Amino acid sequence: MRKLTRPDDDAVVVFEACIDRIRNADLKRRLQSCSLEIGEASVEFDEKAALAELHTIEAKEIVADVVSVDEMKKVYTGRMAKKLAPGRVYYDKLMSLPEHGRCPLCSQRVVSTLDHHLPKAHYPSLAVSPLNLVPACQDCNKIKSEDIPLNSEQETLHPYYDDVEGFSWVKAKLTESIPVVVEFYVEPPVECDDVLIERLKHHFVTFDLAALYSSHAAEELANIEFIARKIFEDSGSIELKAYLGDMASSRKQVSLNSWQSAFYTCLHESDWFCQNRFQ
Repeated sequence: MRKLTRPDDDAVVVFEACIDRIRNADLKRRLQSCSLEIGEASVEFDEKAALAELHTIEAKEIVADVVSVDEMKKVYTGRMAKKLAPGRVYYDKLMSLPEHGRCPLCSQRVVSTLDHHLPKAHYPSLAVSPLNLVPACQDCNKIKSEDIPLNSEQETLHPYYDDVEGFSWVKAKLTESIPVVVEFYVEPPVECDDVLIERLKHHFVTFDLAALYSSHAAEELANIEFIARKIFEDSGSIELKAYLGDMASSRKQVSLNSWQSAFYTCLHESDWFCQNRFQ
């Protein structure tokens, strides 16, 4: 998962911008009366996300006793996410956060939507709160859907609050057979606390990253087949091992936990791959 810069736009300011052009006087009045609760909900989210305590936030079916879940959903879909909507500027600002447009949840696919970290169907007060809106690819957004965490361990990583890029935790292993199959798994360092370890595992499973990364690894194996075999035949296993080590080091300079970093580290550390695969 990639860390993103935490957005600093105030939830109430965003909400009021979204509802600014509403002509229905009754609807606008009721929505305006939600501003206080929306501000308080965003503050609570901010405090609890930093502590992995989002599961303690109470789900609701109505906002400020006057606005329904469906009405708040429409504020997001029609007045923030929709092109030319009054709140679209904030939507686009959030979408621009990931470097190279990569989804921070899977670190692989391209962002195409905003994911509600806590689903708007159960937390309508957070429907347009920037802290609850994470740029994501369509697949990750659909996979996560409307899941609600029941405890800290079930909270998927949040790109604005969880920085897990400073240590290696995505690993790979290969089968010593042809065709080679590379499998990915989570192995955090022992110094990680128990809750974070479980959250890393839960995030990996929730977004089905093992299957995603293995698919890309299979393609990469085919891509390097020619050069790896050539190095082995021309210079031997020691040079092949050195080449794979350089590839791993290069990938780690960009991200310790990309599938590419784990993939090339796995190949580099495999004596079987370096010595026997191309015999």
